[in-house]
Amino acid sequence: MKRILFILLSAVLLLSACAQPTPLPTLVPTATLPPTATFTATPTPPPTLTPTATQNPDPATWTKEEVRANHEKERLAYLEEQGAAQSIPALEYHGDNYRIPFGAAVVELSPEKFEEQMAWFHENHVHAVTGEELRDWLNGNIELPARSVILTFDLGNNGINSVPRMLEVFRKYQMFGLFTITHYGMDAGTSVLCPDDRCWDVFRDAHNSGYVTIGTHTISHADFSLKTREDGLAELTESKRIIEEKIGNGCEVFLLTWPLEAVPSWAKDLKTIGIDIAFGGNTYPILQNAAWKDKPEDWFKLPRILPPNSDGISGRPAGKTLEEIMRMYTASWE
Repeated sequence: MKRILFILLSAVLLLSACAQPTPLPTLVPTATLPPTATFTATPTPPPTLTPTATQNPDPATWTKEEVRANHEKERLAYLEEQGAAQSIPALEYHGDNYRIPFGAAVVELSPEKFEEQMAWFHENHVHAVTGEELRDWLNGNIELPARSVILTFDLGNNGINSVPRMLEVFRKYQMFGLFTITHYGMDAGTSVLCPDDRCWDVFRDAHNSGYVTIGTHTISHADFSLKTREDGLAELTESKRIIEEKIGNGCEVFLLTWPLEAVPSWAKDLKTIGIDIAFGGNTYPILQNAAWKDKPEDWFKLPRILPPNSDGISGRPAGKTLEEIMRMYTASWE
C-alpha cells in the first residue's frame, strides 16, 4: 500500500513540474552588422572629436577651443565627402521666435520649427559657416564643403530670451550662427528687458561658447541708405568699439547686417573701419542670391534669403522648402 501511494505522489509532482511555463530563450546578438545606409536614406552622423586629455565626447561641456576644433574636423570631413563650395546661401533669421511684417507678407518662426531646421541641416551634413570661415573663404584662404550655409541673426535686446535657447540647439546639432546686434537699449536701465547687464551677458555667453561670431546690426537700426558716408561710418565705428568692449575676451567685430536690408552707396568703404563683410537682402535675381567668392564687389552687400516660416515654406525664394532652397544654391545632392 505504501508503495502504491509513493508512486501516485511521484506522478502528481511530475505533472506539476511539467505545467510550469518554460522561460523564453535569451536573445544572443550575432556578429552580423546591418547594411551601411546610403546618404539619402539615413545620413551618417557628423564626425565627433576623439576624447584626449583636453577633449571629451560631450558637446555640452566642450570649451570654445574644443568646439572650434570639432568644427574644423567636420569641415575637412565634409570637404572630402562633398567637394568644395562655389556658392553659399545666407539665411536671415531674427531669433528663434518672431513674427515680423515683411512687405505684403509676414516672416515668422517658432522655437520648435527653428530646432527642426537645425536638425535638418545636421542630418543632411550641411556645414554651418562661422564668420571667421566666411572671411577666409571669401579671401581664398580655405575651402568650404559644397553643402554649406551661413546662418545670420539680426538681434537686439530681445536676444535675452532667444539667445540662450538657440545656443542649446546649436550645441545639440553642432550649428553655428552670425549674431549681429542692434545694441540701443541694451545697457543697464535703458529698457525693461535690460534692468542690469543681463542683455550683454547673453551675448558674452554666445561669444564664449564658440558657436557664434558677433557682429553689428548698428546702434540706431536706421535706414543707412539715407545716411551720409561720414555719419554712417561714424556710427558703425562707434558700434564696433562698444560691442568689442562690452563682449571682451578677444571679440572682433568685422561683419554687419544692414538694417532694413538697405545698402548705402558708400558700403564699399566699410573696410576703412575694419568691417570686412556686410549682408543686405535681395541683391541679385533670386537664382543668384548666394555668396560667391569671385565677386568681391558683393562682400559689402552679400545677399540673404529667408528661411521657411513655421509652415515649412519660404517667402524668398517664394514657395520653397528648406531642402529646395539648399538644392537651388549648393551642390552635391545627387
